[in-house]
Order: sequence, then structure tokens, then C-alpha cells
Amino acid sequence: MKAIRFWALVLLSVLLLAACSSGPKGEAERYVDFLYANMPHPDLAAHPYAYWQANVEKTLEVRDRMGWGIPEREFKHFVLPLRVNNEPLDDFRTLYADTLCARVAGLPIGEAALEINHWCHEMATYQPSDGRTSSPLQTIQRGVGRCGEESVLAVAALRAAGIPARQVYTPRWAHTDDNHAWVEVYVDGKWHFMGACEPEPRLDMAWFTGPVSRALILHTKVFGDYHGDEDVIQRTPCYTEINVIRGYVPARRSVVTVVDEAGKPVKDARVEFKIYNYGEYYTVAAYQTDRKGRAALDMGCGDMVAWAAKDSRFGLAVIDGEAVTVKLDHAVGERFSLDLNIVPPAENPLPSGASEEEVARNAERTRQEDVLREARPKGNTAVIDAFLAAHDDVDARALLASLSVKDLGDVTIDVLEDAYAHIDGKFHPLRDCPRVDLEPLKPYFAELGTGLSLASCEEVAAWVEKNIELDTERNPQGLRMAPIDVWTSRKADAHNRDIFYVALCRAMGLEAELDALTGGAQLAPRPQGTIVATLDGRGDPEYYHHFTLAKVEDGTAKLLTFDEDSDHNPWTDVFPLRVDAGYYLLTSGTRLADGSVLSHAEFFPVAADVETEVPLVMRSADDKITVLGTMDADRFLPQTGRGYYLLAVLGDRDEPSVHARRQLESLSPVLAEWGRPVLIEKDEDGSILEMLAGGCKSDSRQLPVVTICDSFGRIVYFSQGYNTSLAEELKRVIPQL
Repeated sequence: MKAIRFWALVLLSVLLLAACSSGPKGEAERYVDFLYANMPHPDLAAHPYAYWQANVEKTLEVRDRMGWGIPEREFKHFVLPLRVNNEPLDDFRTLYADTLCARVAGLPIGEAALEINHWCHEMATYQPSDGRTSSPLQTIQRGVGRCGEESVLAVAALRAAGIPARQVYTPRWAHTDDNHAWVEVYVDGKWHFMGACEPEPRLDMAWFTGPVSRALILHTKVFGDYHGDEDVIQRTPCYTEINVIRGYVPARRSVVTVVDEAGKPVKDARVEFKIYNYGEYYTVAAYQTDRKGRAALDMGCGDMVAWAAKDSRFGLAVIDGEAVTVKLDHAVGERFSLDLNIVPPAENPLPSGASEEEVARNAERTRQEDVLREARPKGNTAVIDAFLAAHDDVDARALLASLSVKDLGDVTIDVLEDAYAHIDGKFHPLRDCPRVDLEPLKPYFAELGTGLSLASCEEVAAWVEKNIELDTERNPQGLRMAPIDVWTSRKADAHNRDIFYVALCRAMGLEAELDALTGGAQLAPRPQGTIVATLDGRGDPEYYHHFTLAKVEDGTAKLLTFDEDSDHNPWTDVFPLRVDAGYYLLTSGTRLADGSVLSHAEFFPVAADVETEVPLVMRSADDKITVLGTMDADRFLPQTGRGYYLLAVLGDRDEPSVHARRQLESLSPVLAEWGRPVLIEKDEDGSILEMLAGGCKSDSRQLPVVTICDSFGRIVYFSQGYNTSLAEELKRVIPQL
């Protein structure tokens, strides 16, 4: 009945608003209709019609006020939508549009975009965090965000001022682990990039021009059914995913032809294009083959892995040119292994047109903005203090301790009060914590506990199965829903229904959580076996850094997840591992200094109640330590003495330097055991950077630079710019010295 009431209210609100207008639909109504036609279910369930109407009216008001002259296609797809990626929607546009418009009044659109990025830098700066994406207002409140959150804020701010903007990201780097997101703005008929909350003096400038020159694919998700010049990766009922790689680097159209064991083309096979990153073959695009067995992708000039599958047959091959053939020569359940050597594109940084004077002025301005941001009140201490003032006891503190640092930075008082009131006797995290997954935090305990009496998780599962409609189409992006929104709408995709199941169990006073490995709700026990790994190679491999496990189901590999916030998941802690019976892939890789990977794939079945032994293969590089360049060692000799030492030149707040500091900090035990000097230099005049980069014949003068040198002036290790594999590379190099 509640589902019927929910949809009836939605329909009634639309009809009432239509009845209040005379004649044909007004412009605002037509744009609201456009949003509803393409809206994912989580957004529909979370916000009433009046929310969308108010935002559309503000958007049209800004369009008339600013007069940018934006074409209709760009306006509908890159100004009008509130959603940028997977963030929770908020009131940012209606709250900040006037402020932003006033700030850029009278400026040309390109200068206005740069100015808004300065405003964003005043609001937030880079800081790594967990996988939950903050809304623009939450990022402003905390004053920090990872690149995905900074770019969500910047796109929201640009659109609020009527400037077409989109978030662009590489889903995975090819030469190092991790990914990155930034912003493109539409100025004078062309898209231009800039670093989000990282203002530069001109468009098409950013610290990541070196790494992006090594990218294999660059995505953006465009709200609605978009038709432009870009390569389309996929069309969904809610968004069009496009590939903008050709706007940045030389690219090729790589065609994968899938054949059966007799060499005949296979129609309707699924082809996944994969990048080796974080110890797995990560899918960045997927297509069905045509009648000639072909699927194609625009990509940078480096290697990907093609995984093709149909029915119970599959095969893999490295894509290293414009054409590759993949034979479906393996069967699900077959035990086999293979080595794959994967080479990323070479670095060729995009040119910058700014003068030294412009760069210096911009740097001074960003320093002043740092001061403004630091002085601005931030955080959530008022909420936390008020909650503890009302409930200063063990349970209240245990409740707060169950939440992440990010959650504590933006959780609201009503969520805390709702969870605290639910505690019965003593706080238990699997019964009383409001956080289940990465969903928006809204109060739900009191509401979900009303009118229901379910005594076991089995009864909860049966109720959910009967009462929550499974939505398989209207959430293609996998947006998270707050459990209360699932309760109200009585509809959710499979994962949000699992989240709701856990929340309802907790509301009933039952302990429940999502399965740590699969991320889904587990109720009935399933047949399980044990994987036992033996190390074949050197080192102490860690999950995500050097290897991963995936279950092969329905022709694709589904990653088993561990605690991603942990810096260390050593293989000796992972294995032996209990898993569901089935077919598995153990992927491992050794990342070389040039970004190449020596990868190994081990496919094997796991039977119930059986120990399956598999080798964890860490392939070793044939190349030994070589001299990469030279430098003047005499200036450091009083600090280093004779022998090898690590010399690093780091920037201040730039994202690559933040990563480098964290990587070096994580290496403290390794460096201590090595026992050689570690020099971290500020390099005010740039002379050390010039010496190291010049000595290694690097055309870039970008920070950070991390080297291993010796007292004879030889450089045997050199890393420059963004490199999240820095620690792993140093772990491999140092034992060889």
C-alpha cells in the first residue's frame, strides 16, 4: 500500500502543477519533464517535484541573467542537470547560484570559469578519503575532498553560474594505481579542461598533463540521451557514457575480433576492455560483438587486456595495436594460468601556454586562498558536541566510534538521535550503527520499526522479497539509496535492496551486515571451500597492491573486496580464505619503474569442503639496477656520507606531492631497515629539481621528484609527478642496492 501511495503522490503533484498552468506547458515544466524522463530511481525517491521545479527555475533565471548564449544541447545536458556523478543531491544550486553569478558578473565565460575554480579552491582542497562521495555542500562543510568530490563541487559551481561543465575521469591509470577526476568547461564552442579546486592562470592547464598523456581511456557520464561527436561507451535509460580520449592524446581505434575454437567469428559475445590497476584487470568498457565477431574502442596508444566470453567459453589477450583476435579457448571450470606483459603509453605532457609571470601571480593568489579557506569555520564539531552534551555516555561514544572520519564530518543530529534512541541495553555496531554501506545517512530506525514485528533475519528477508519491488533498469549507475527512501518508494535495485535488508534487520533489533567479500546480503549458508596460496616469487605481496581475487560468474570476473581503507592486506593475512564454491581468478602483477606490468593470471575451481592450493606468482623483472642519470652529489655529501640515499623534492599542497608524502610515510619501516639517509628537500629556488630532472633527461619540471642516488652522483631510481605506485617500486628497488 505504501508503494501505491508514493507513486500516487508523485502523479498527483504533477497533475496539480499542470492544472495550475494555463495553455501549453511552460519552459520550466518542459525542463522538469526532461529531468524526470531521465532521472534514476534513487533521485526520484529522495526528492519531491517541488525540489526539481525550484532548481529548474533558478537555472533558467541564471541563464537569462548571465546571457552566456549556451546552445540548447549543451544547456540541457551540461547546465540543467544537478547530478554530476554518484554524489547525494543537495540544495547547492539554489543556495549558491546568486553568489557565484555575482562573483563573475561582467567577465567573459572563459575567465568566469577560471574565477569559479578559484572560489572552489577557497572552499575545499585535496585530501584522500573513503569511497563515499560527498555532496557539494558536504565538501564545503568539511573543507576537503578527494578528486572526485572536488570535481563534483566544481562542476556544480560552474553549472550554478550557467556555464556548461562535466566531470571527466580516467577510471584507472595505465602506468600506476588509482584513478583521477577533473573538470571540462564548454567555452566558445569547445571543451577545455582544468583541475577541480586547483586553479591555474589559463584553461587547459593542470598538474596532471603528464599522467593524462599516458591515459588509455577518459570517461564522462552525460545526463540523458546525449548525441555528440564523442565515442559512446554505453547508453542507459538515465545517462550516456562517452569517451573523450581523443580530446587529449593521440588515440587509436582498437578492434577485437572474437572467434571460436575453429576460428569462426562469434556474434553477441561480451568483450570487456580492461586495464591492469590495483592488482586486477579492471573493466573500463564492455560491448557485444557484431555479426563479424567484432567490438571496438577508442583508446590511448598503450596495452589493455581484452576479455571475451559467451556461454561457458571465454578467452583473454593483450590489445597492443589496432587489431587483436581473442579465441574462446577456455571453459568455465578449467584450471589454467597465463602470463601477460602490459605496457602503458609513453609520457608526453600536454603543453602549457602560460607565462612565468602568470604562473607566479596565480601561485600567490592560491596561497592567499589557502589562508581564507583555513580561516573559514569548517567541520561538524557543533553537531558532535551537541550530541555528546545531551548523551555523554559509553553508548553515545561507541555510536560515534562506529562511524568513519568522513561520516563524523557531515552526519546530522537527527541521524545520531535516531540511532541512539534505538540502542537497547548496550550499543552493538551490527545492530545500532546507522551506516550500512556508502548510502546517504538519513534517520530510519524509528520509522522502519513502526508497524512491523519481524523476529528473525529470515522473516525480514521474506518481507523484503514480498514488499520491495526489484528495479533492474532505473539505476544503471549504481547510486546508493538511503534505507528510508527504499521504505517509502518500496522499490530498489538489487544492491540497495540488500542495504535496506540490513537496515530493516537492525531496526528490528537484529544483528546484520553486508558480506565483506561480495558486498551483498548473505542469509542462507552456501557451500564453501578454502583457498590456500603459496608464494611463488619474492617480496610480501598485499591485496590491491600486488594481487586480487575474483569470482568468475556469468562470463565476467567479480572482485572480492577487502578493507580498502587499510594500507596493508598482506597475503599471509588473506590466506587461507573461505569462499563460496565456484570458479575463481587470482590476478597478480609486478609494476616496473616505467609503469609496465609483469602480470600473471591463475584460473581455478573451488569445490565445497575442499582445500584448493594455488600459486601466488610474483614475476620478477629481468632488469637489474641501472644508472638512469647523474647529479651533483657534493652538495649533499655532509648529510649523506658515502653510499646510497633517498632524495625527494616535494611540493606543498598539490595532489601528487600529497600522495608522495603518504607513500614515503608508509615506507618508514622499510627505510629504517635500509638504514640509509632520507633527504626531503623544499627546493625554494628550483635548483635541485632542475639538477635531478635534467640529469635524467626529463623534459618536465613538475613536482614531486623522488630519487635514489649515491655519493658518486649516480641516479639509480627516478620518479616524477603523480605516482601512486611509488612505495611499491621503492620496495622492489631498495633490496637490490
